[in-house]
Amino acid sequence: MNKVPIQIMDLTTLKAVVFELSQDIVPSRFENAQQIDSHTIQLGFRTLEKLSWIEISWIAEYPRIVQIPSPKRCGDKSTLAKQLKHLLLNLALVEIQQTGFERIVRFKFSSRPGNDVEKELVVELMGRYSNILLLDRSSKVITLGKQVKENHSRLRPIGTGDLYKSPPPLKGLVPKLSESFDSWKENICLVPSTFKNSLKNTYQGISPSLTLQIASNNYTEAINVINQPVTSIDLNTWEEIYRKWKEWLLDIENNNYSLNFNSSTEFVVWGEANITVKNKQIGLGLGIYYTNKIIDRKINSIREKLKHDLQKSKDDETRKLEEQGLLIKNISEYITMQTKANNILTLKSPTKKQIIEAQNLFKEAKRKKRSRESILKRVEFHKKKISEIESFELFIDSLMYENNVDKKYKLDSIIELQEEVEEYICIKKNLSKIKSKRKKEQASIIKEVKSPSGLKIQIGSNNRQNELISLRKGKKGDLWFHAQETPGSHVVLKSSNGLFDDKDIELAADLASFFSRARGNKLTPIIMVPIENLQRISGSLPGTVSHKGGKVLWGKAERAAKYFYQK
Repeated sequence: MNKVPIQIMDLTTLKAVVFELSQDIVPSRFENAQQIDSHTIQLGFRTLEKLSWIEISWIAEYPRIVQIPSPKRCGDKSTLAKQLKHLLLNLALVEIQQTGFERIVRFKFSSRPGNDVEKELVVELMGRYSNILLLDRSSKVITLGKQVKENHSRLRPIGTGDLYKSPPPLKGLVPKLSESFDSWKENICLVPSTFKNSLKNTYQGISPSLTLQIASNNYTEAINVINQPVTSIDLNTWEEIYRKWKEWLLDIENNNYSLNFNSSTEFVVWGEANITVKNKQIGLGLGIYYTNKIIDRKINSIREKLKHDLQKSKDDETRKLEEQGLLIKNISEYITMQTKANNILTLKSPTKKQIIEAQNLFKEAKRKKRSRESILKRVEFHKKKISEIESFELFIDSLMYENNVDKKYKLDSIIELQEEVEEYICIKKNLSKIKSKRKKEQASIIKEVKSPSGLKIQIGSNNRQNELISLRKGKKGDLWFHAQETPGSHVVLKSSNGLFDDKDIELAADLASFFSRARGNKLTPIIMVPIENLQRISGSLPGTVSHKGGKVLWGKAERAAKYFYQK
């Protein structure tokens, strides 16, 4: 499975965010805390102008400190959140400190600006050793994100009540703006290796992303440079890298930061070229970046698991279907047996032995016929299960086709699909949890587009949404569209709300084609039915309907795609 790339918050990015936060929320009063998952806390700080939120995460893969828009209320009952709210209540944030090239940030709190520091919130962003710790006046740990036991770190085990000890000092030379080109190049070339390894092993504060950034603004060129042995890099390239190195150090010294998403890495926070977001928006821009990337990763993870589970179930149902097919072949001779028995009994003077034989043949034929009927039912059952699985595969594919929709909506939609799959296909033992979630009225956001006449056209993104728009929310006068004889989303033209014309009908049919397994066809037969003529099929998946009458139209998926994506 391909993971969504997420750039780590390196030393340079951390300095940029700390500088911006120091300007933005110092001084401020601590107001709120909530923990959204086991490794992420959100803190609210009240300044004279506004309430600002920051997000701190100590997850090993992408630890971070960023600003975020005002979040929804959640996770405020976690132990860590309650402890922070209680211990920092009414305290003022008076300083945010980050020293040298260490990835450790100290948030200092006192009763008011100018008074002695009473509490410190220490954030360590160091890969798998990342953590968050609240210290008292004497630097004792009051609470922390995760306990570090001796089997995790023999150098620095730490828990509640322990005196805080700083991590071991960084290895390597401290980068200095005053260092000459010759000295800098000589230090890097001291132990010949590739440029990326030599630079990382020589100086502090070097990350893979920074190495790429100082090598070139172009990713391909940067990769080529950093993988070269230091002994094979020409003088012009060395001089250009040194120029960028000095530019980096000068920006750090002058706190000259900007956020750029168009460079050799996912983002860069120094340098003047192609500035995307200026000062005072770096933390927020990064907050949005990490939120979107993490959601993308969750979506991809759920999608891959769903595809695997559905394929496994489909293979299982196909195997069972083939087994039933073989059984049918083995018992299809019951007609021959009946014919043979009839021939015996139509003899002029059948013997007693022949009559007994005919009776036995009739009994065996009857048994085989009953078995055949039972097998045919199982065949229909397995075919139905395969069709249901294919409808789920379609919903996943349709969701992945939509690149311009809100990522949170996309995540919610695929989580709903996952719940449906677990309930109806890959049945989980503990269904009570799923059912309890479904007791509340579903807060699904239905996909909608406007028709040329301004009417709503609703599109189901899963089976429950199909049922919602077609059977529960559909009104007399609405029109229902569905690709004929193939899995697809229900599409409802809300024609009960106003007058419609042929263009509205055409778009609804096109959308039914686009959101169906027949998406790749030039033309797709679409059935259009007044919604009052639909009836739910009991014992089937939600949204499975039969209908009376209807009219067959021809939908063009390609035409729908253009209309849908320009919205």
